[in-house]
This record gives sequence, C-alpha cells and structure tokens, in this order.
Amino acid sequence: MSYFDWHQQPGYRADITRHFATESKLLDIGCGTGWLAEKFPSYTGIDGSPEAVEIARGLGRNVIEGDVDKPLPFADESFDGVVMKDLLEHVADPVGLVREARRVVRPGGRVFASSPDAQRWVWDDYSHRRPFTRRAFRHLFADQGFDVVRSGYESVAPGTGILARRTGHRRPAAVRAAARLPWVRRNVWVLARRPG
Repeated sequence: MSYFDWHQQPGYRADITRHFATESKLLDIGCGTGWLAEKFPSYTGIDGSPEAVEIARGLGRNVIEGDVDKPLPFADESFDGVVMKDLLEHVADPVGLVREARRVVRPGGRVFASSPDAQRWVWDDYSHRRPFTRRAFRHLFADQGFDVVRSGYESVAPGTGILARRTGHRRPAAVRAAARLPWVRRNVWVLARRPG
C-alpha cells in the first residue's frame, strides 16, 4: 500500500467539508490525490508529489504540481476557502505557508488546517518535521493575521474512519470527546477566517 492509498478520502470527511459551502472556490494545499474535488465543483489542488498529481489528474481532478515551500502560484484573494489537511508538519516553513494561505484567500474566507498533536506517535512518520500543540497551532494562524474561529482535537485512533463512515462521515460524538484525553492518538485542528 502506497502513502497515497493510505491518504484516500477519509471516513470522517464531513469534519472537513462542513466548514465550506459546496459552491466555494476551494484551494487544497498538499492535496495528495485530491479527494476533496468530489465535494467541491470549483476545486483546485496543489501537491509536490508527481505521483499524487498523476493519480489525481487520472481521476479528472484539477490538481497541479508545485512546491508548497515556495510562493503559491495563485493571485491574491483567489479562493473562498483553503484546506491544509495534515500538511504543516511536513513543510520547512509553516509560517510562510500560512501567510501564503492568507494571501490567496479572499477577505472573509476560511482556512481549515489540521496536524498531528505533539505526541510520541507523530515521529513514526519519517516525513514529519515538527508536531504542534493546540495552543501553538492557534498562535500560528492568529500571528499571521487570521481570526481563529475554532480549534480543537480530532481522534485519529485506528478505526476512527470506519466508525465515521457508518455515522454520516463525521467522527462519532464519543470519539470526538475521547480526543480531549492526552493519551488518545489525535490531531490538532483550526478553523480560521481572514478578516475583512
């Protein structure tokens, strides 16, 4: 199983998609194979992996290849929303990328981002450069000029996606509550808004 097979559309996809109207012009940074394109007709994805981009294009998804550690190849205020799902722990300059997200999202637009919590399991993935705490994640966005609307934890314990598929593609309430426990394998997430 390849990395991209493992990162296909998660069972808990509604935990991400519920933050954006279906008609939103959406940018998915670090999109992998671009599974969010199935929900948003006006979708653009960008990923640094030629393999992921080839798979996405083969599925008819609007995905381009690009280095997210460089300025994004989009005009200012081009998108209604931006997603950075499980991305910021991989990049060399998370501050620079959050600033770029702010540049390309329109005033009033939203950004959803998630990243592994600062727990020991995070380092099992050799491509991770850093973990984040919830407080650090909130500050990362607030310090770059975003209004943080909400933040929290999401369980990524084995089986979470299967349970979510069976309960409407959202993590069940008990799983969401368990994510507050510091020993549960979890991600931190933030929903932020560009003022204006």
